[in-house]
Amino acid sequence: MRYKHKPRPPMRDNSCSLSVRMTEEQYQRLCRYLAITRLPVTTYFRKLIKETTIHARMPRQKIDPHPAVNHIYSNIRQIARCPRARELAPEQIAQLEFLADKLCEECFLLSTQQ
Repeated sequence: MRYKHKPRPPMRDNSCSLSVRMTEEQYQRLCRYLAITRLPVTTYFRKLIKETTIHARMPRQKIDPHPAVNHIYSNIRQIARCPRARELAPEQIAQLEFLADKLCEECFLLSTQQ
């Protein structure tokens, strides 16, 4: 047996119109903030009014540094594996390997911090 659907009450209209006056300098600053946060104007003002925190969105390269770090690390490993480089500058190769390991650790800490 099928149940009869109850009729829904009319939806509430929560939309309001808001007019904001600002100087050219304030408008430029607003445009800069919108570019940083990548939010639409209405969402940005809504968050300002609600006093919620507004986070800046990072570009894709800053969010995921792994590809760039992987390229650097593989280049360092190629240099370190070269026997001629080990003959000419063994101390510098050891320093390069140490710095590459530190770079990988920092990248890991950054990725787990977000």
